[in-house]
Amino acid sequence: MSGSPALIGRDREVRQFTTLLDTVAPGRPAVLVVAGPHGSGRSRLLAEFAAAARRTGMTVLPGPEWIAAAGACLAGAPAGGPGPRLFLCDHPQRLDPRGWTAIELLAASHPVLVVVTARGGVDPVAAGHLTAPDVHRIRLAPLSPGEVERLVTLLLAGRPSAELLSLTGVAAGRPGAVLDLITGLLQEGLVRVVAGRAVLATVRLPARTRSRLGSQLAALSPQARHLLQAATTLRSPFRLVRLTRLLGVSPVALVPAIDEVLESGLLTGDNDVLMVSHELIRPVVEASMPRSVVAALREERPVRRVPAPRERQPTRTLPAVRRVGDWSLLTEREREIAGLAGRALTNRQIASRLGRSPHTVNYHLRLIYQKLAISSRVELAAMVRQQEPAGAPELPAAGPS
Repeated sequence: MSGSPALIGRDREVRQFTTLLDTVAPGRPAVLVVAGPHGSGRSRLLAEFAAAARRTGMTVLPGPEWIAAAGACLAGAPAGGPGPRLFLCDHPQRLDPRGWTAIELLAASHPVLVVVTARGGVDPVAAGHLTAPDVHRIRLAPLSPGEVERLVTLLLAGRPSAELLSLTGVAAGRPGAVLDLITGLLQEGLVRVVAGRAVLATVRLPARTRSRLGSQLAALSPQARHLLQAATTLRSPFRLVRLTRLLGVSPVALVPAIDEVLESGLLTGDNDVLMVSHELIRPVVEASMPRSVVAALREERPVRRVPAPRERQPTRTLPAVRRVGDWSLLTEREREIAGLAGRALTNRQIASRLGRSPHTVNYHLRLIYQKLAISSRVELAAMVRQQEPAGAPELPAAGPS
């Protein structure tokens, strides 16, 4: 496996680009924004666009050359000679503002098409300060299962087994992530091709894929990361309502975090049913949590759905939680605050209930986190529930603070 693989599953996007090439005219720049999550193939698609433009005789100017084009244009000798121009940039946030000046000047007398990628939620068109661009947008969707199979077949020169295709679920249909997975499998000797059939030597993730997943997890916001950590303790598929009960919050409060986790590809979903993209993602996520918290969250599954029999209540013990932090270290006031915070009340609501200021509540929570050796309300909620007797009544989910 060497070089860039053939482009698969992006025929519609290439057609949209070639149509733009035919319609670009002098007057104002046309801009095509290519958006998609990490690993979705933005850079690979830009390379395909550049090759297609060069085949038509179009002058292609990558990002680093925009400044030179600006200087030549300001000197009265536009770079690249006559004819249309394609400006490409995979990291528009790094561009010198003078590059955008070149776009405006050249577009007045030449057909100009600008193709940039959108990264980190930043709109490159707004950031570029173009006065009146003709803007078009492409959002890269995940590859279909059939397209993933074609890509793997091309990369390995052999048709993938069902077991191997299942493993590609960790890539969530993103071609860059599929390429990363296959590269890692080859490097570690975890895949072999026998009689035109690509099969796994053993079912496990290569180190580079585990590292990529860990980086994706670390890049999530704290709320989204905590949501994913809780989700991995539930059996897939699961309904959103189970996750909200586990976290002790309302579904509405989770919408931004759910959107973020779905965007990451670590969870997939349809309506209110969610699932972890692949079972081997669970160990990666669980490795980011204390073992006792994982155990506590897992214990919530049967407790929520079927109340524990009365005769089993005396056997409830907390050895795993005590390895993280000893509940007896908390003062009576701290245990009270921890109990309310663990049931999803905000600092303001806790302060109102206890007749204290939100600042005081926040101070107590910092002490609680230190004593229990935890860092989030997800962990605190799990520990609080371990302290409760089976069948204890729940407080209603807290509203916004």
